[in-house]
Amino acid sequence: MLIASYLLGYDEDGSVRHIAVDNILPDVKQSFDYTLYPRESAKGQEILDLVLLFAEADEHRKTICLPNLPFPVVSHLLSGQPLQIIDFAYGRVVRLAFDAPLSQQRCA
Repeated sequence: MLIASYLLGYDEDGSVRHIAVDNILPDVKQSFDYTLYPRESAKGQEILDLVLLFAEADEHRKTICLPNLPFPVVSHLLSGQPLQIIDFAYGRVVRLAFDAPLSQQRCA
């Protein structure tokens, strides 16, 4: 699993528009699975990680974790609004939206 750092992009209204990463997305255009993975912090608070699963990617990029999503990102996703993940190194963009049960999502 690749645990990646990220930056958030906002629009002029302060709404989350994208998650920016650098050199982590696989170079193969493929569908992928994604989910919000809950875990407990050291202080007992629930935090959510975004886990991306690329079945056909190179071994080190099959599973990518964007840890500890901030509340505005979680709210945006749970409201059903689409969100882009932009890889600045290659200009790749993937889009995701939670409009199905949260246990398993699919995107193309």
